[in-house]
Amino acid sequence: NRAPKHTCNQSRHVCMDCKKSYCSHCFTPQDLQPWLCHTCQRFRGILFERAELMKLKVKDLRDYLHLHEIPTQMCREKEELVDLVLCVSDVSPTSDTHIPPPPVTTQEPNTPIITVSPSTDNGTTEVGPQTQATEDGQMFACCLSLCQSSDSEEVLAPGRRASLSDLRSVEDIEALSVRQLKEILARNFVDYKGCCEKWELMERVTRLYHDQKDLQNMVSNATEGTDAGPGTAVEENLCKICMDSPIDCVFLECGHMVTCTKCGKRMNECPICRQYVVRAVHVFRS
Repeated sequence: NRAPKHTCNQSRHVCMDCKKSYCSHCFTPQDLQPWLCHTCQRFRGILFERAELMKLKVKDLRDYLHLHEIPTQMCREKEELVDLVLCVSDVSPTSDTHIPPPPVTTQEPNTPIITVSPSTDNGTTEVGPQTQATEDGQMFACCLSLCQSSDSEEVLAPGRRASLSDLRSVEDIEALSVRQLKEILARNFVDYKGCCEKWELMERVTRLYHDQKDLQNMVSNATEGTDAGPGTAVEENLCKICMDSPIDCVFLECGHMVTCTKCGKRMNECPICRQYVVRAVHVFRS
């Protein structure tokens, strides 16, 4: 939707859902229906149907929430955005309820804005700013508690994110949530952009878990089975920074492999060629 500009001389209308003011170009024309902007019209009739909301794009969900001034920074999954939309629909009046005609605002060049409101001769009382502020506060509190509850359910410990070291066996991976799986992959520089299902994330975390165990066993077995000095094959596979963990990441764009994942995420430049590290990517050994 186009934001109303002061240079627009066309008549403006207030959307009966998001309460924002738009010109006639940003409204969907409907006979005997309340004025709705394009974004709110897209959600009309499906606000209480989770299955239909899940079919919408993430951008459309965020646009609808932003129009209602609901923060979405805490939402990392599409389901959380849908929950917020459902929360907004529970607090706000339903779209099927008949709503009186909205105030019409007209603007002419070099003239102040004139607002024409319908009279209240039927004894009805207008909603004052205090009542509107109370409803907005209830809506914000509802959405805030929803975000906090979804976050608390998926965090392993307060102030601590999921880590590969928390896993004691492969069976522990099945108990992880989607967010925790993504956190583990992100912390170990494993790309998960092509993963659309949870089982795909679990597959990559499982492979990462086995690869990490194999590297640790290889280093420990080589250390116990050889008495050679510096320059042996054991040191060649160790991180050149900490000399403790095996090398398991590659620097982009230079392509050098000299550190472990833990040290690689702290490097601003490659220690060999001094080239700026654009990205560190985890490497799986075959």
